[in-house]
Amino acid sequence: MPFASGADNLLQLNAKDFDFTVEFEQLFFSIVPSALFIVTSLWRTLSQARKPAVVNAPAFQLVKLGAITTYVGLELSLLIMVAVGSFRATPIFIASSVLKLVSALFMVTLSVVDHSRSPRPSVLLNSYLFLTLLLDASQARTLFLSSDGMPELTYSSLFSATIALKCGILLLEAQQKSRWLVWDAKAHSPEETSGIFSLGVFFWLNNMFLRGYTKILSLDDLYPLDSSLEARALADEFSRNLDSSKLKGDKYGLVKVLVRTLKVPILLPVFPRLSLLAFKFCQPLFIEKVLDYLSQSELDGNTGYGLIGASVLIYTGIAVSNSLYW
Repeated sequence: MPFASGADNLLQLNAKDFDFTVEFEQLFFSIVPSALFIVTSLWRTLSQARKPAVVNAPAFQLVKLGAITTYVGLELSLLIMVAVGSFRATPIFIASSVLKLVSALFMVTLSVVDHSRSPRPSVLLNSYLFLTLLLDASQARTLFLSSDGMPELTYSSLFSATIALKCGILLLEAQQKSRWLVWDAKAHSPEETSGIFSLGVFFWLNNMFLRGYTKILSLDDLYPLDSSLEARALADEFSRNLDSSKLKGDKYGLVKVLVRTLKVPILLPVFPRLSLLAFKFCQPLFIEKVLDYLSQSELDGNTGYGLIGASVLIYTGIAVSNSLYW
């Protein structure tokens, strides 16, 4: 089954082997995430660039840049293999390679800006890397199964190398930067320096839990309030958005000022809540599929492995979405 298979029927499932077609995976596992990342990373880079630097770790930044630059080189090599016609590639396959290269370039700028101007590991970059690692692993399997000749096998092997390197980049980007912060760590909550994975499983609370097992907690043992929740910071932001001259005659003027002041806290729970709804919606469909699978006289191993992966994804997604939402 060559890489170009499935071009005539993009959404066709390979029911025999319980696989998506190469074209389907290139579109939904590569093009869509890459396009979303390019747009959001551009917005994040521009918004963070105006903030002051709070982290001083040039050596660590060079290590991360070196890893991402190597990743850019691998993505460029994949694009060259597609462009020179080493094997038959459809327009969707070419578009996928181009967007992945552009995404890798945006990873450089986002990593540089978030490294020095954000006290926590880049939430956007870590989320993108983790999600695409899962999707790329599925694509790598399909690419190897679809390889008919040496050029396609070479491409699949190089694609697998990008997955390994991306895993290393994720480990680097997920490292906390507490030791390099220029502020007083005792005046800030560890939540402010925690990444998406620590926030998702409440890992940043472990020290307090351990302390509570050994003694009775007092007020001094509690973490400081997140600086973004302090009344002074919210009052200053409210004052900057308040224009008394524009409030005259505007029935909803005060509401608009409040929305501008609290727009980030209002919008932050939206995506986790939508994710939670999606995962919960998948539960009955998943259970129905499991019951249909178990009712068969002969069980297919590939289908079973797929259902195991789906169960891990759904119930882990429900737990993490709940934690990020609340």
